[in-house]
Amino acid sequence: MQIRVLGCHGSHTPGCNTTSFLLNENILVDAGTITSSLSIEEQVKINYVLITHAHLDHVRDIMFLADNMCYLQQDHPLVVVATHTIIDTLKTYLFNNIIWPDFSSLPNPENPVLQFKTIKPGEKVVLDTINVTAVLVNHVIETVSYAIESQEGSIVIIGDTGPTEDVWNVANNISNLKAVFVETSLPNDMRDVANMTGHLTASGLEEELKKLNTRNPQIYLYHMKFQYHESIQNEIAMIKDRNIRILQDGEVIHI
Repeated sequence: MQIRVLGCHGSHTPGCNTTSFLLNENILVDAGTITSSLSIEEQVKINYVLITHAHLDHVRDIMFLADNMCYLQQDHPLVVVATHTIIDTLKTYLFNNIIWPDFSSLPNPENPVLQFKTIKPGEKVVLDTINVTAVLVNHVIETVSYAIESQEGSIVIIGDTGPTEDVWNVANNISNLKAVFVETSLPNDMRDVANMTGHLTASGLEEELKKLNTRNPQIYLYHMKFQYHESIQNEIAMIKDRNIRILQDGEVIHI
């Protein structure tokens, strides 16, 4: 499995892209950054977009990707995979023919650019050669993580979350777990803000990792607010006995 980091930041500034991971060239997890990072040739290879939640920094570029695909006249739809609540939010507030065209009925309802596929928490679906399970986490709106299992190895990508439980139980039952992608948005002295907004600090991450039974998986951190990058990095360095690395935009990880 190849994971290309299109964006991994909790803020959007020059040089800091918002969240999006490209798996095996044709599956996206979140859509904060797509069209500014991928060529047209790369964009048309995308078949699925898994959405963790409907906050704009995780969904923004679906709109521009759909627009590109519409005028490229692709012969297959772009399938957006998410829970019923997340899909309903996207339809109501983005693809509503006010903020953006409803590409689930364009160019016509029989041949739409976008197709929405509902996934239920706890349900496993097969996308190409990988198995995907959505697991609810603890954010301020409905948010899921995704357990992604393949023959080469499995990963868990945790969307925005505060302290949570179910996803760690799922991770502990994956025999070939290679990596966990998890947020750390704020420094320790902003714990009250993190709790209010459903995010983790470095100390919060340390507590969460105690719920992971094995110490083998590589832990990849993302979603840092750029203003606090140095503080968070210093605090993360204090966590012992874990393989932790902070992600950078543009890097490619092989599982």
